[in-house]
Amino acid sequence: MDLQIDNRFMLVYNTEVSLIMKPILQVDLSSIKDTPGLSLTVSNWLDLPNVSWEGERLLEFINPWRIELTVTNVNRGFQVSGKLNGSYRLNCDRCLEKVQSELTTDLEGLFLLEQTGNETGGEDEEEATTITGDELDLSVTILEAITLQLPLKILCSPNCRGLCSVCGTNLNNNSCNCQPESLDPRLATLLQWKQDEGGGNSGQS
Repeated sequence: MDLQIDNRFMLVYNTEVSLIMKPILQVDLSSIKDTPGLSLTVSNWLDLPNVSWEGERLLEFINPWRIELTVTNVNRGFQVSGKLNGSYRLNCDRCLEKVQSELTTDLEGLFLLEQTGNETGGEDEEEATTITGDELDLSVTILEAITLQLPLKILCSPNCRGLCSVCGTNLNNNSCNCQPESLDPRLATLLQWKQDEGGGNSGQS
């Protein structure tokens, strides 16, 4: 199942995730919930769902992903700290071919118990997530940590020539006989900037 993401940096809410997909990782807190300062460790392999990223682009995860984390009872809630590692595929911004990359990212989060979530706390607690029960669902935290680390531009190679703007030919693999469209000289600088930033190329004979 592909999960829709609202925009680049903000995922869906916890409740929405629980409604549309099986949780990626749930941590049982029962062994540490009554003892402040006590920690538990999690070491696991995860299967991540593909997500629609930036509206139209499909972010494909190459499963499994590895997660190593520690959950600590901090009295008012639980502090999560760890690392996540795995591979993914996205389309090249110039030629649209699939590009496989590896990513390692930190996983951090503060989760406050519901009964204490509304009490006055520090700046860190203002950004904390409120939880209930003995299970901590880290689905949103995991996906958000990954998407925040994705590069702004994906290229199959620094020298990718992109697609012909006239016929759509992949200029890395084939040439074409298309002639560049006439361009107002005043727009030449803008066109060059778009090409440098990952835009398409004109056809070449």
